[in-house]
Amino acid sequence: MLWLGIVCISFISTCFQRLERLTGLMSFLGLGYLAGTPNLVYDRDAFVYMQNYIYGTDYFESGYNWLTKLFEPRMDYQTFRLYSSLIVFLLMFLAISLMTKHVSAVALFYAIGIFPVDKLQVRNCMGAVFILFGAFMLIQFRKKGVLPSLLVIFAGSFFHSLALYFLLLPVVWFFKDFVEKHFSIIISSLVVTAFVFEILGSTNLTPVLVQLLGRFGNRANVAENVSTVYSGGGLTFVQWFVFCAITIFAVMAVQLFKRFCHEDMKPYYQIALCALVLWAAALTLMTLSIDYIRVLRIVAFFYFIYIANVMLNQKGNIRFSGIVVGVVSAIVLMLVGFWSYGFTADQIRSIFGFI
Repeated sequence: MLWLGIVCISFISTCFQRLERLTGLMSFLGLGYLAGTPNLVYDRDAFVYMQNYIYGTDYFESGYNWLTKLFEPRMDYQTFRLYSSLIVFLLMFLAISLMTKHVSAVALFYAIGIFPVDKLQVRNCMGAVFILFGAFMLIQFRKKGVLPSLLVIFAGSFFHSLALYFLLLPVVWFFKDFVEKHFSIIISSLVVTAFVFEILGSTNLTPVLVQLLGRFGNRANVAENVSTVYSGGGLTFVQWFVFCAITIFAVMAVQLFKRFCHEDMKPYYQIALCALVLWAAALTLMTLSIDYIRVLRIVAFFYFIYIANVMLNQKGNIRFSGIVVGVVSAIVLMLVGFWSYGFTADQIRSIFGFI
């Protein structure tokens, strides 16, 4: 019921544009509480986290391992999970509030579209926080923010190796004017390339990923993880096509809303373009494993922040259409996430805190 309450108050705040930051803060802390109190019966990931916490293993990234070893003698796993989740979601709120005043709108979209799966993958949330702060540095300091952004995002890789992929975000941002000018060609080329790999196969990419992550990753078993979990296949052409369709929809929405984008909001348009380039490139990785859907969930942050900044500053039907597109996009992401991971009805109910 807490999740439903968060969605409702965020929706009301978004529609009437009242108490947006306060509502956003309450919403993210509420989501942090939900993430911090998993149902161990239905949340298999939480059980794995608990086992590794209790036995002090080095199974995950070094930063996360260090945190668990620091707090394991002082508190049980349930307490650690709750406190760490509250802190992570507070930091997430702070990062988002630096990029938009419409925090309740982003909280609404996040609660529906990204959180249901993020709740299970807590390290993904940790990595996302660093990526968001890194993106803020790009928006705030433009090209001067590239190096600080690289450092911050790299720090995130100590909590989730996915952050290594988003080191490309500052690199792409450095060429943001080129990306904006040739965006359609870039996206089309990446989608066609991914389609070719989907048809012909992409197993030859695995050794390259293993070598790269083995050199730069902060996880002891990263090579084994990439060659098994992240190369496990199981992605049908229908699934890949759905993700391709989502990419095209997001690209069209961002481009359609550009006419409402004032000059002061242009950096948010450009960061959304750069993030979509990373997602289109990740469609090739999706031919290896469904687990690369994590990239889409991170990219969705920038998509939702862009919608909030551009469309919610409008009036009347235009603003309402932005809310509708954001909510519909979030619902699609949620459903696709459930479908992709094959969650059961009980698992879905436990995610929302109904059981």
